[in-house]
Amino acid sequence: MNIRSRRNRKLLVAFILMISLLIAFKPVEVRGESALPSGMIVGDDQGIKVKSDGNYLVDIRDVAPGKKWSINITIINIERDIPYQLTMVSSKPTLIEGSLDLSKAIQMSLLFDGKEIYSGPLSGISKTVNLQDKTNPLDLGIFKGGDTHQLEAKFELDGQTYTNKDFFKKNIVENIWHFKAVKTELPVTKDPDKPQKISDVLKEKLSFPRTGEQWREALLFTCIGLFLILIILLILKYKKNEKSKKSKKN
Repeated sequence: MNIRSRRNRKLLVAFILMISLLIAFKPVEVRGESALPSGMIVGDDQGIKVKSDGNYLVDIRDVAPGKKWSINITIINIERDIPYQLTMVSSKPTLIEGSLDLSKAIQMSLLFDGKEIYSGPLSGISKTVNLQDKTNPLDLGIFKGGDTHQLEAKFELDGQTYTNKDFFKKNIVENIWHFKAVKTELPVTKDPDKPQKISDVLKEKLSFPRTGEQWREALLFTCIGLFLILIILLILKYKKNEKSKKSKKN
């Protein structure tokens, strides 16, 4: 009776441990859904830094016919050895006020490291590109560890097409650019005919986690492994007790 009671207590402890692990690691899934990992830094020349949700607000209020201006956004991967694939989509205008729809009137050009990747209305919808299409976001490429790139946005409100008559009410437009970085792998550039050294393979496999996400994954697998070991030990002990119990009866 005592043996059975102790066995039941141990099984109960194991069950409580399993439930505790599930509860402890449930919030990790939520934190892992952030659009920008801590290693990806996005900020403009006005000192505005994009938060982990990846949202960058484009807010235009003080504009007149013929005005031209630009925004420079710096994007940095501060991780040492972790590459990220970066994409961007534009929301539909979240606010339009006044007598003129600035999302259509303002022309915008996006230049990534000096190369034009979009030209059209501020809304993000041109004849050839739709920046609002979430299923086909704008690909800004792979950012290797330590990479820095520049995204320049140029704006213009044509002074011939629009005049002060179009501004008898204050015109305002807002929309959101959503940046998203996903951990990826660099394309393989090694010679396929050249065998990889065993020391390099072991170094890669046995290296310590480098990010918070990797540490959480390592801790999770460690806890699962310990839990399985505990179950195996309990089973073995149970079988041993049953065997000794039968031998005493004989």
